[in-house]
Amino acid sequence: MLSDKLQLYKINKILKRINQLSPKMKQMSDSDLKKQTAKFKTMLSQGENLDDILIEAFATVREVDYRVLGMFPYDVQVMGAIALSKGFIAEMKTGEGKTLTATMPLYLNALTGQGAMLVTTNDYLAQRDGDLLRPVYENLDLTVSIAVSDKNQNVSSSQKRQWYNSDIVYTTASSLAFDYLFNNLITDKEDQYMRPFNYAVIDEVDDVLLDQAEMPLIVASKNNLQSNLYELTDTFVNFLKQDRDYIFKDNKRLVWLTYYGVKKAEKYFRIENLFSADNRELYRHIILALKAHYCMVNRRDYAVIRGKVVLFDERNGRLQKGVQISTGLHQAIETKEKVSLSPTKKSAATITFPGLFNLFNKIAGMSGTAKTNEEEFLNTYNMKVICIPTNKPIIRKNYRAKVFLTTSDKLLAAIKKTISLHETGRPVLLVTGSVENSEIVSELLLNYGVANNVLNAFNIPYEAKIIANAGKRGAVTIATNMAGRGTDIKLSSDVKKLGGLAVIGTEMLSKRMQLQLSGRAGRQGDPGSSQFYISLEDDYVAKDSTFKFKKGYRRLFNAKKKGKKIIQLHSPLIKLSLKLLQERIEEKAAMTRMVTNLNAKCLGKQRELFYIWRNNIIKTKNLENEVADLIDQVIDIYLKQTDNWDAGKIKDLVNNHITYQAVDIPEITNTQDAKKVITKISQQVLEKKKKKLINNQQLNKFYHQVYLHTMDILWTDQVYYMERLPIYTNYWQVSGHPSEYIYQKWAYESFLTFESKLKQKIAEEILLSTIYIDKKNNIIVEFV
Repeated sequence: MLSDKLQLYKINKILKRINQLSPKMKQMSDSDLKKQTAKFKTMLSQGENLDDILIEAFATVREVDYRVLGMFPYDVQVMGAIALSKGFIAEMKTGEGKTLTATMPLYLNALTGQGAMLVTTNDYLAQRDGDLLRPVYENLDLTVSIAVSDKNQNVSSSQKRQWYNSDIVYTTASSLAFDYLFNNLITDKEDQYMRPFNYAVIDEVDDVLLDQAEMPLIVASKNNLQSNLYELTDTFVNFLKQDRDYIFKDNKRLVWLTYYGVKKAEKYFRIENLFSADNRELYRHIILALKAHYCMVNRRDYAVIRGKVVLFDERNGRLQKGVQISTGLHQAIETKEKVSLSPTKKSAATITFPGLFNLFNKIAGMSGTAKTNEEEFLNTYNMKVICIPTNKPIIRKNYRAKVFLTTSDKLLAAIKKTISLHETGRPVLLVTGSVENSEIVSELLLNYGVANNVLNAFNIPYEAKIIANAGKRGAVTIATNMAGRGTDIKLSSDVKKLGGLAVIGTEMLSKRMQLQLSGRAGRQGDPGSSQFYISLEDDYVAKDSTFKFKKGYRRLFNAKKKGKKIIQLHSPLIKLSLKLLQERIEEKAAMTRMVTNLNAKCLGKQRELFYIWRNNIIKTKNLENEVADLIDQVIDIYLKQTDNWDAGKIKDLVNNHITYQAVDIPEITNTQDAKKVITKISQQVLEKKKKKLINNQQLNKFYHQVYLHTMDILWTDQVYYMERLPIYTNYWQVSGHPSEYIYQKWAYESFLTFESKLKQKIAEEILLSTIYIDKKNNIIVEFV
């Protein structure tokens, strides 16, 4: 707390100095304000740093914001901007103007010439904010781009290079991640379009770095052969009985075979040992089939639309078209639902959002609800959360949650409350926990004569219109989740007198999600209210509640069945238990994210080393020395395989790895002689290849082709292995071994193996591949 007050004290001191400069800025002409940019760049080139010019730079932008947009940033917006410039997370409540706040730190950091980015959660916001603020930056003589494109539009490398070379870039987290991955798959230096990342402001930072932290973004490569085990294992799991053949922990979404289940599998598939190396894939498919049947629920986790399994985004209830669950679970679900299997593909490249933003020199974040996870932000990303005061006092009324025994009691109470509020003319935002519940509630309200709009995965095209009308008199809007949608609900003037927007939540959620939903009401000093209706049957409660809690629920439920009137629960003990449950779930989620981030860092380090090597190959104009050194290393690797070398063994090695031509091998007495012979033969093979080529430029092109072709193929295999590694290491936790340690150990060993295999394969392709020169003097390489 003292640290927060100290930071705000420092920020306020800077704010006062910025305010003192405002009269001076008002007296400057438009052209004089534009010249400020050249002045600041000169100061930076002469040794000043960003902190030295911050006060005058912010005062400049503030004045230009007013002249161009007609909006003069409030003091609290400037405070948020100062926090962002320091690399902090600025917690600013909904409606406080984060869009305008970002203009100041983006301008300041763009002055270095290394670029600054505003990363939003969706294309609409990137386009909207970029278009709105472009005139501000252009009036300050900076270039601006919006780095998002129509999904059906092919964007050239030159266009993307123009995007990312702009001083300020507005984009989305997913667009940036995929552009980064594709940029590192390009084989020609001239086609690469990204420069090193410098500074980014992440909008809805908790959504990006927490809620989506575990979701890898994947560039698919070649199709894998489709396994026939999906159908076989799907049929098999239907014969299994819960608690005898398998154990299912719904609260953890875990399922595994018991001893009897293992024996049944061995008998069914006619094998001796399910856990042998030969049967590893079979075991994996059995677990996938079990997960598909018991962990993944139709209309909760996914929907079947036109013969395709489409996932739901748990954060906002939207459909994630084109997104697949990796590791084969998607295909297992498709088998369960009796629809056509989508092709399985290997990953050519993959990255998580934490891995992506670790590549920046400095990042900052904006959110309305980051404080609840400040410890995780500090420990994981070294980002401090600063709470910025609101411009106007918050007068929203947050009522205590009402607790019910059953889901039906809870929904009926929420509907009754919605009807009473609707009769007063107040707009209502009623948030349900699933698509199915949103449709049920909508239908019940219609039966009571209450017209409503439903915002869920099936009517996203009408989202903007629904939200635009959600603040009008008498409006009732039902949504699966409003968190992170990025559009404020604005009240019509007559509604404010009635008490403003009423938010009604019908599920128990994390504390941060509850704050996000509550924050939809009472923006910028508007009136409003929020209240949550929860039941002991909510998924959030049922999955992680203790045995004692479940026993108490069953006792109350049985009493109700016998005629006792139990609807709303007022017991302080139950409410305390729910609070402790919420804390326990959030701690577990944070721990899961921590493990995922550790794993992502491990893959990220491998990816970084691989991309450095790959980019060095692309940039190197003459690879002859590189090739000679590589072949020498590979020969050493071969020679370490045994100490007893003779002419026969050398001949086998040469014919398998260096040349298919017949060779004469002299008598060998030691390893040193063996190396001389193998090196001499390798040099002879290279000399023959050189003679087929016209010049050194063609030779270097041949080396480039071999290097990049081989590197990309083997890297795809390495990524595929790393994606599946958690499946094998997580189960070590059951036997008392730390799965994180096992993961790190196996990952490190796999990378050493990958490096060795890659060097050997490159050397083999250089020596054994066949090359031709076509009529246009192009090199044609036939890889082995």
